[in-house]
Amino acid sequence: MRGEGAEEIHASGRHDRIAGSILALIGLATGLEAATFDVSFMTDPVGPKALPLLVAVILFGAGAGMFTRPRTRVELPPAAAARRMVLAGLAFLVYGLLLPWRGFFLATSLVVAVLGLLFGGPRRGSALAGLSLAATLWLLFVVLLSLPLPIGDLWIR
Repeated sequence: MRGEGAEEIHASGRHDRIAGSILALIGLATGLEAATFDVSFMTDPVGPKALPLLVAVILFGAGAGMFTRPRTRVELPPAAAARRMVLAGLAFLVYGLLLPWRGFFLATSLVVAVLGLLFGGPRRGSALAGLSLAATLWLLFVVLLSLPLPIGDLWIR
């Protein structure tokens, strides 16, 4: 079924094989790097390897699946949706740059508000969603889990 305004192209599967190979290599590299992590069992019973190894397995499996079963019909999203996806990706890149400087609370509030606006949310609702999510995550990580989050260099001066 074709989406509204979506463009359908017929492919040989070459693009899926290339993307699958890249994903599998990233998964393999992630797994090899995670295998070098070493922390005593008393500090953390699961250890720092668990999450990166899980991500490595998922990336490798997805890449292998794309490589072995490439799609022959690809449906591209409409131009407006593609533009929003690119802007959302840029918002997350800016988030990564803002995080050490502005801190977790402000950077998270801003990125959630921007994402809300990108996908059609009202200004006030997007801002409230950003503030609410940042506050909830701050309480979860800092208060309940005792995991520090970046405060930001701007506030330390």
